[in-house]
Amino acid sequence: MEENTKAKRFGIIVKIALTVALFVFIGALVFRMCQASHKALEGLEITSAFKEAYKNCDDVRTHAVNDEFSENGAVYAYSLVYIEDEGYLQFTVRYNKRHIDEVKLTYPQFDENNIRYQLVGDGDKVYSPNIIKTEDKYNYRYFKMEFTDVDFSDNTLSVKMILDGIDINVGEKSTLVIHRKDDTYIPYEFSSKEKID
Repeated sequence: MEENTKAKRFGIIVKIALTVALFVFIGALVFRMCQASHKALEGLEITSAFKEAYKNCDDVRTHAVNDEFSENGAVYAYSLVYIEDEGYLQFTVRYNKRHIDEVKLTYPQFDENNIRYQLVGDGDKVYSPNIIKTEDKYNYRYFKMEFTDVDFSDNTLSVKMILDGIDINVGEKSTLVIHRKDDTYIPYEFSSKEKID
């Protein structure tokens, strides 16, 4: 009789442990999905450069980034907005800090502040961004950046991550095509927060 009671208690403890483990697993899965789908610095940032471009041309466009992730998964881009006639471009880039942790295994002295981006056009055209905002959230770092005097007649425009001060070449695998000349675009719809003075 006593052994039967012990067996029942053990069975209850195992059921409780399995139920708790299941809820912990589901919670961790949901949290991970929220991390990956979070889009910090989303939307348009109304800067003085944007206002100047908009004053000259109000044809503001957007489209989905061609390949949202670079080949090595280190670079993800979204919230692309541009004024083609004025050569203005703005978008947000996100990278997973896990990739930098891997770099630090080889280069322990590497500092995340030495990460920069370039916009690369056809031939040897290179554009440097104005970083509007940065944000850290979960395992990711976000950069909202804008470019001026961009030549949209190029066949492709790509954003490239550069790690200054080390010999590693993230190069092609972290290069992400964000715009092609024949992309289908849609007019950008301003949100209620995006007021232009």
